Amino acid sequence: MAVIEPKGHGQHAGMWVFPDATVMTQDMGEKTKAMPQPFTMALAVTGVLFFLGIVGFIARAIDDGFGEIAPWGYYMAIFSMVFMVTSGAPLVAVAFRFTKSHWRRPLSRVAELFAIVGILNLLMFIPLMFLLPSIGNPEGVVEGQMAVRRTIWFEGPIGSPHAWDLVGVAFLTITSLAILWLSAMPDMAECRFTATGFRRWLYNKLAGNWYGTKRQWNAQKAGLALLGAFYFMILVFIHFVISSDYAQSLIPGWKDSIFPVIYTISSLQMSLGAILVVLFIMRRWGGYEGYIGKSTFWSASKVLLGVTLLWVYHLFAFFITFWYGRLEVEQNIIKYLVVDTYAIIFLLNLIFSFAAPFAVLLWNPVRRSAWGPALAGLMVLFGGLMFNIRVFVGSANAAPGSDIYNLTFEHLPAPVYPDVWDVFMVVGGLGAAIFIYLAATKMLPLISLWEVKEGTLYQKWGKFMRGEYLILGKPE
Repeated sequence: MAVIEPKGHGQHAGMWVFPDATVMTQDMGEKTKAMPQPFTMALAVTGVLFFLGIVGFIARAIDDGFGEIAPWGYYMAIFSMVFMVTSGAPLVAVAFRFTKSHWRRPLSRVAELFAIVGILNLLMFIPLMFLLPSIGNPEGVVEGQMAVRRTIWFEGPIGSPHAWDLVGVAFLTITSLAILWLSAMPDMAECRFTATGFRRWLYNKLAGNWYGTKRQWNAQKAGLALLGAFYFMILVFIHFVISSDYAQSLIPGWKDSIFPVIYTISSLQMSLGAILVVLFIMRRWGGYEGYIGKSTFWSASKVLLGVTLLWVYHLFAFFITFWYGRLEVEQNIIKYLVVDTYAIIFLLNLIFSFAAPFAVLLWNPVRRSAWGPALAGLMVLFGGLMFNIRVFVGSANAAPGSDIYNLTFEHLPAPVYPDVWDVFMVVGGLGAAIFIYLAATKMLPLISLWEVKEGTLYQKWGKFMRGEYLILGKPE
């Protein structure tokens, strides 16, 4: 077990920790192999939820088929929810690594492991390809309708939008897995000598040529930088594509350049929130208190607070643009998504994506704790679920049949409430994501060994005059 040396006094107690690098590999190996009862129970419960999600999907396919997108609104919502979290999480690790933040070392692997859940996103997206209506009007040009519905695909390249959307999601998944592999290679190379069974075979296959030479370290550093930059570019583009094709284009007359930005900001907010929740569970119940100090939560909470303020700013920009536009279609979109049809869902979205986490993160003593940022993270996850239900269920049911080719959005449909199969798919999608993440933690260490070990070389606890301070060295 690593030697726990928490430092700090009073409100800063436990803020910084100093793990023992000499026993870290052995300790992480034992934690990765361990199957404590709470973990086993969580794996079993999420596995049952995963199964219920499959049952709900099969039942929905039998009852409604894939001819209309309207019955699949809640499936779209839970796909988007999982997609936003799992696609944004690797970017969190990439961004904090770019800024050379010392406090981010314990959360890097936690964030990168969400890339494995990205495989679930790719599988869940395949049915959505068949549900998205064609760009061209199959009924022909009739009064009040368009020959081609409004989308981002102006020229209609071959395979658009279905094939291009699938390729984009696939590239995003592959890039995130490449970041995880390159980051975890030194750890797998180190752990392959003590691992047994499937883990040893996996580590030998994925890190067989890693020996930790200076050239390999330089190549890894450059590779992570290039993959991170590429991932950021493709992430923003795919968020723009998904939010446009599966939300805006399904509501006649909805034209908004701000909504894709809100979608990306919501993704970053939710992914950081999920990472903080996982870190708190690890620290509180997982035995990782010697590796995760409160400084990680304190620093990440400031970023979460900034993203939360950025979210409400763009929400205001979206609303005020349509409010002052005063066109009939703009007023109807506001009524439908904000103040009338889905007003309750919007209110929950506003409370848990902004008001509640802002109230929690506003106080310095709460931000300096471990539970405060994690609580705010849990809130933004629920708020993100409400966001996806409001947007994607509303979009899927806004214009059934050929009404999607109408020139304007004239009639407000009634809200669509979930039936039993919708509930199964929602809880099943969340359960599947958690189940796969938990299984991934038994394959790779939850702590990035090489980064945390590197951090131990740059920090120490020292005295200056009458005070005690953290002394932190900068390698570059």
